[in-house]
Amino acid sequence: MRSHLKLPVAVTAVTLAAALAAPVASAHTVSAVVQRSGNHEKRPTDSQSVNVHVTSYGYNDNDDGNGNYGTAQIAYPQIHNEATEDLGTYDHPATFATDPDEFAPGTRIYVPYLQKYFIMEDGCAECSSDWKNGVYHVDLWMGPASTQPEPALGNCEGSVTQDSGITVNPDPGLPVDTTPMFSDGQCTVVHH
Repeated sequence: MRSHLKLPVAVTAVTLAAALAAPVASAHTVSAVVQRSGNHEKRPTDSQSVNVHVTSYGYNDNDDGNGNYGTAQIAYPQIHNEATEDLGTYDHPATFATDPDEFAPGTRIYVPYLQKYFIMEDGCAECSSDWKNGVYHVDLWMGPASTQPEPALGNCEGSVTQDSGITVNPDPGLPVDTTPMFSDGQCTVVHH
C-alpha cells in the first residue's frame, strides 16, 4: 500500500446527492465520461467499463497508514482482514486500493488483461492524488502477506502497470485465471 492512508469514509449530503444524480451507464459503455460535481467526480453506479491507471503493490511496499512498511494491513476491510490475492474470482476477489471517493470500499472490479476480480479494501495516497486531478487509478494487491524477495516483487508489480479498461461492478461469471500473480518469490503474472 504505497503510502496508503487510513481515512474514515464520510458521506455528506452533497456527496450522496451527487452520487445519486450520477447517470446509469449500460454494461456496454466503452469508457466512463468524467463528470464533475464541485470537486468530486461521480462514481460508476452500474456495471461499466472505465479507463484507469493500474498499478500494483505488495507486502514490502504496503504501509499501515503511519509510514510503517512491510504489512498486509488494509484501511477498509470488507471480506478480508488483510490484503490478499485470494483466488481472484467473483466470490473470492483479491484486494485493491484506491481513493474511497473514486470507488467506495466494497466495490468490485474486473481487470480483463489479468482475468481477475478485485474488491476495494484499501486506501492509496497516489490514487487519491490522481483522483483529485481527474484520473482513475487503482492499485492491485500482489503476493502473500509476508516479506517477499526484491527486486522480484517490485519488477512483478511493474509488469502489471498500465493504462487499461476495467469493469466496475462486474457481473459474476467472467473468465478467471486463479494463478497468483506473485508466488514462491516469483512473478507469475499472465497477461490475457
